Amino acid sequence: MMDKFLKKRTETNVNPLSKLFYELESYDESPFKMAMASYEAIRNEAKTGEELFYYLIEDAMFTSLYATFYEQLLMAIGQNPEYAVQLIEKFSDDSEERERIIASQAQNHFSFIENFGMCDGCNCCENHTDVAELIAPYQKGDIDFFTELYIGMQTIQFAMEYLIYDAIPNDQELVSALNLSNIQEWRQQIYNYAQLRASEV
Repeated sequence: MMDKFLKKRTETNVNPLSKLFYELESYDESPFKMAMASYEAIRNEAKTGEELFYYLIEDAMFTSLYATFYEQLLMAIGQNPEYAVQLIEKFSDDSEERERIIASQAQNHFSFIENFGMCDGCNCCENHTDVAELIAPYQKGDIDFFTELYIGMQTIQFAMEYLIYDAIPNDQELVSALNLSNIQEWRQQIYNYAQLRASEV
């Protein structure tokens, strides 16, 4: 089944980002395999099912927010290709402050979800709609939903990290493909792929 999925995707007129991802998936340390290894690590670390449930939610939200920062960086590179390396270096240098911001945003979003979509006012209010769809599965304790979300977001993160730190500095074709449409399409393709792969494990 996976062979048909990959064949269909690679034979259609996909953007260079998609081609890169499918090439990465042939590696021993592919984004999906690393995502599964990450999942196994937190599953082994969790002492109870409830603890695993909260690990999955918190990490999935953090990774999703981080992916938004990656998207912003990729857009900036696409608009300023001559400064690609400098933008990546600046992004890397700012990692500590960025992670602090993301951790705060993730906590605000989690409080919103935990309180049935109610918020007394925080710095993330205007973006709470982005996580509103998580309220129902959270209230149901749907660990399968958050497992799928976690694996999907981890796969996206590992793919984006490779694109930014390994591929872009050496491939001008990829830089020219960095527009909003291609980036969002690529992110959705990766998530769909991870969903399918996870269902077969």
